[in-house]
Amino acid sequence: MVVPVLAVVLVVAAAAVLVVGILAAAHRLPRNRVIGVRTVWTMSRVDSFRRANQVAAPAFAAAGVVGLAAGLVALLAPTTAAAVTLVVVGFVGLVVLTGVAGAVGSRFAAVDREQTLAAEGLAAGPCTLDEGTGDAGAEAADCGSGAGTCGGACALCPRAGAQQG
Repeated sequence: MVVPVLAVVLVVAAAAVLVVGILAAAHRLPRNRVIGVRTVWTMSRVDSFRRANQVAAPAFAAAGVVGLAAGLVALLAPTTAAAVTLVVVGFVGLVVLTGVAGAVGSRFAAVDREQTLAAEGLAAGPCTLDEGTGDAGAEAADCGSGAGTCGGACALCPRAGAQQG
C-alpha cells in the first residue's frame, strides 16, 4: 500500500521538475523564490535568472524524465521488491540530477556575474567600502549607482547593508 503512494509522489515531483526544465529551456520560467536556480546574482537580474536556468534546463529535464519513468514503471511493477527498488532509484536520480542542475546553473551564474560586471566596467569583487576613512556611509549611499568604490556590487556586501540600514 505504501509503495504505490510513494510512486505517485515520485511521479508528481518528477513531473514538476520536468515542467521546470521545459519552461527554463524555453525562457518561460518566471523569476521567483521557489523554483529554478536562485543565487544572489540570478535573483537580482531577470536576464541572469533566465540564462542560468536555461543552462540548467537539460539537467532539470533529465531529472524529471528519470523520476517520471521510474515512478510509472514502479506503479506497473509486478512485485513489491521491484517497485521499491524503482522508487528508490527514481528518487535518488531525481535528487542527484536536480542537484547537478543547481550546481551547473549556479556556476554559470557566477561566471555570468563576472562577465557582466566586467562588461559594465564595475568591480566584480566584493564591496571595497573602507571602514577606516569614516566616509563609508557616503560610499554606501553611492553603491546602487556604481559611483562608489564597490562598483555597484554592494548588494552582495554585508558591510554595505549595515551601513545603509
